[in-house]
Amino acid sequence: MLFNSIEYIFMFVPIVFIGYFLLNKFKLYETSKVFLILASLYFYGSYKIEYVGIIVLTILLNYAISKSFQKDISLPWKKTILVSGIVANILILYCFRYFSFVMETLSKLSICPVDTFKILMPIGISFFMLQQISYIVDCYKQTVKTYTFVDYTLFVCFFPQLIMGPIVRHQEMIPQFNNIKNKVLNQNNIFIGLFIFTVGLLKKVVIADEFTPFINYVTDSQVYGNFYISWLLGLTKILQGYFDFSGYCDMAMGSAFLFNISLPWNFNSPYKATSIIDYWKRWNKTLMRFLQDYVYKPLGGDKLGEKRDFINVMITFFVYGCWQGMTIPNILYGVINGILVCVNKLWAKLKIEIPRPISIGMTFVTLIFLSTLIMARNLGDTARLLKSMVGIGASFEPISILDWKFVFEVKDFTALSISIPILVLAVACVLFLKNSSELSRIYVKANNIIYTCILAIVFVFSVLSITKSTEFLYFIF
Repeated sequence: MLFNSIEYIFMFVPIVFIGYFLLNKFKLYETSKVFLILASLYFYGSYKIEYVGIIVLTILLNYAISKSFQKDISLPWKKTILVSGIVANILILYCFRYFSFVMETLSKLSICPVDTFKILMPIGISFFMLQQISYIVDCYKQTVKTYTFVDYTLFVCFFPQLIMGPIVRHQEMIPQFNNIKNKVLNQNNIFIGLFIFTVGLLKKVVIADEFTPFINYVTDSQVYGNFYISWLLGLTKILQGYFDFSGYCDMAMGSAFLFNISLPWNFNSPYKATSIIDYWKRWNKTLMRFLQDYVYKPLGGDKLGEKRDFINVMITFFVYGCWQGMTIPNILYGVINGILVCVNKLWAKLKIEIPRPISIGMTFVTLIFLSTLIMARNLGDTARLLKSMVGIGASFEPISILDWKFVFEVKDFTALSISIPILVLAVACVLFLKNSSELSRIYVKANNIIYTCILAIVFVFSVLSITKSTEFLYFIF
């Protein structure tokens, strides 16, 4: 079941919404939480029923680990339990996410038959596993209050943030589930939720999905030799990634608001960043928060001198690259970003100010170049794309404009075309317009019937644009 599906919008959410608040109306607070857990597990199991067993097992494992820290045991034993717990979680993540990839690689070398090693990969496992790792680390540090098993389970599998985040913390979620004020209908939160959800739905079905056929055609057909196609591929890839992922996060946040739960904002206009450091403060903020608090800072952060700081940055971004995918291009993507962050830190010492529009443009173009690492199938394709983008051995066939579309001079015109209005709208949104957080504050503050009517029109238009429920890019995580 996808956020951008008729089933989710008009069946699942209304049924869960009514059931949850009816139970709370009769003061069946614990029952309402169990109901929300069962609804969340149904939501997760709607993809594949086997997923439910996997997430339940991880919940049981990590809750047992967290409870062990409350026992009167020595510090060395607690450290042993913590390390064992982290290793166990990483092994689970590795087995389900990366083991099949390793086996497929070995099969290509005729070392073993791949069919023997097919392993089910639960969607979103990287997100809820990181969430649980952060929880047991906090339990070890004794910064966690005693939570019931119901509270912990709901924290992990609450359906809006279950599949693709944001990666939430226990202290920002569980108290909300237990707050009596959140047990009753809140008209203001309902309007905020509907607004944010609608913005996210628009991002996904109207903008992100528009770029998918073009990107898939170019990458599948490996049409990398044309200068204009290569640049447009890089541009549409970073736009698709943003509108797909931020669209999901908006729909997640909007869904949660209906239940009076506030999730953390995951994006803050990342393509308005004036540097790579600024970009990583704005993109997937909860993941970067996790890496900073549980990788970068434990390594020493920037407290042990400049050289050690650079090493810690590189390790952190290497981990990020591995999280993206255990492939050479993905790991290189992380490593190169780490290098650029270190260069940024050195540049900042020179205190040379660059005009904001120029710095934004430079960062944006850099991100387009970096996108070649995460969209090409191998390093050879990446090299071909980069050469084409700088004009080395590239062709410069003209672009036609037909029916408000850029059409490229290839055999299949319909497959290799891009809607000009959608492209202009996408670029305008990321570089000039306000983001979802800013728009929601304006909407609430205005309390204007005209805005509500516009919202209703956009919602209807977005729903009518759902020709098919396309999956989100980060489902493979």
